[in-house]
Amino acid sequence: MVLVLPLVFALGAIIGSFANVCIFRLPKGESVVSPRSRCPGCRKPIAAWDNVPVISWLLLQGRCRSCRAPISPRYPLVEALVGAIFLSAAVLHGLGPVALSGAILATAAVILAATDLDARVLPDEVTIGVLGLGLLLALWRDAAAVRAEGPAALAGHLVPALAGAAFGAALVWGVGAAYRLLRGAEGMGMGDVKMIAMIGAFVGPGGVLLTLFGASVAGTAIAGLPALLRNLSWRAAFGRARLSAETSREQAARRGLLVDRDGRIIDAGPRWREIPGAPSAGATLSQAGPVARPVAAFARLALRRAATGRTTAFGRLAIEDENGDFFRVLAARGEAVPGGLLVLLSRVDVPFGVFLAVASVVVWQWGGLALDLLAVGLPFPGRGLLP
Repeated sequence: MVLVLPLVFALGAIIGSFANVCIFRLPKGESVVSPRSRCPGCRKPIAAWDNVPVISWLLLQGRCRSCRAPISPRYPLVEALVGAIFLSAAVLHGLGPVALSGAILATAAVILAATDLDARVLPDEVTIGVLGLGLLLALWRDAAAVRAEGPAALAGHLVPALAGAAFGAALVWGVGAAYRLLRGAEGMGMGDVKMIAMIGAFVGPGGVLLTLFGASVAGTAIAGLPALLRNLSWRAAFGRARLSAETSREQAARRGLLVDRDGRIIDAGPRWREIPGAPSAGATLSQAGPVARPVAAFARLALRRAATGRTTAFGRLAIEDENGDFFRVLAARGEAVPGGLLVLLSRVDVPFGVFLAVASVVVWQWGGLALDLLAVGLPFPGRGLLP
């Protein structure tokens, strides 16, 4: 077994390299099969000897051999992470369908968390494809018992996997439909529905409930703590900005933008400049393109309110272009300071799919123990899917 473990890690790293391809190409609708991997800078195909997971990136010092353009460290990190996932699964559960189930679910979680963070996309190729793999793995785990006991043995793994997928999809779809009915806005997208169906095929109905509970708690905690820290940071930033017009410009250059009473931009930071169509310093808010208009409209409102001594804050400004290539959700706060109106901007768009991904891996590994404690000895649907 010890001699096999390096090979398991290597296999995981190779799959991690493919995961990088999925993360980069699937949100763009591109094939993950062809063309071959290319340098993002010069677009030259990467030779096989420069595509060895982790090692090639280290030997090339994180740069393309041809044009020396930097290659993101995310690539070796994902390769190493997936390699560690496969290695951990083998160490904890041996070589077999149980370890393979955990490794595949965790690898899918890595891909989906990355695509959801980068592009707000949960690709069907991953969610539906891995859902199918989960059902096949459940059938594999039942195969020996079916040969001995007949079709009734499918109740051990395949039936709970099907039930978990159906229950998860129905539950999340129902919550999303109810939210849409009550609030008139999108609550849960179909990507989330397909993702929880995929997770359900690996953790069963009970695991679905634990995953949703864990993701919700994590989302609340992770969203709440940054909000608190952001408010404290902004309070300090506005305090420094009130000292002088110079400090106002410094804060704008770091965290947002500074505009005069006529809506002319005096200075702006990277969070404003990265928005497509955002006017540069010297231009006016009215010159903002369609993507930047929500922030510009907020700044104009804050200007009017600042004239009466009021501050303006909004927790979620959605910014998106027509193609979906750029998406941000920003928190914003505007106050009058020496030199004009200071608007501070901060990203708050951690999507729910990230929390689902993390919670699913935790539940697969430790959810069985939690279900045993909650069930108090009673049989729980899908318990057999979990270690």
